[in-house]
Amino acid sequence: MRQTFNVRSNSALYFLIFIGIWIFPAIAKLNPLLAAEKIKLIYGPFNGNISVHSLKTYADTGELTREFRLYAKFIDRDTLTKLRYWLQKSFSSDRVELYKYSQTTEGEKLLQDLGTAVKTHPERNGFYAIRSALIEAAAAPGSTEGWTVIDVMQKFPANDVRIDTRKLFELNKFWQESEATIKLN
Repeated sequence: MRQTFNVRSNSALYFLIFIGIWIFPAIAKLNPLLAAEKIKLIYGPFNGNISVHSLKTYADTGELTREFRLYAKFIDRDTLTKLRYWLQKSFSSDRVELYKYSQTTEGEKLLQDLGTAVKTHPERNGFYAIRSALIEAAAAPGSTEGWTVIDVMQKFPANDVRIDTRKLFELNKFWQESEATIKLN
């Protein structure tokens, strides 16, 4: 079942949080002719790499490649199921809608926050790379049926995508607490 992605809804927030936590990374070099091939997960002094191909295989078939199994053993079954769901989920917002949202105060703040963990370089915010990848995925041929997180990863303007997982978990906690506070008011 295909769901509509309304950038003004909580779905947009959940989607972007999820992308940041599981997929998006900081990009080493910007080059519009490149597409992310690897996701580099960073947690303090520890680094690990997983290919976009392994994530796509998991999304498409549920198969854990040898490479992915190295990381999957540290993730509970429920989290793996949620990851597959988000990797498969189809979003139907178009590039214009995403661009306009990224120009709003709310959208820019969300992408700037996410960019603190998903960077183009250890010292640079990943805002522009994230925005570019989202818009490019929505503009790609065939995206009229919707686009996925995998499509976004494949539009990242670099060979490698880096994710500071510690920062992403902190952002996720902050966003969840903020959402809970908003619901109480």
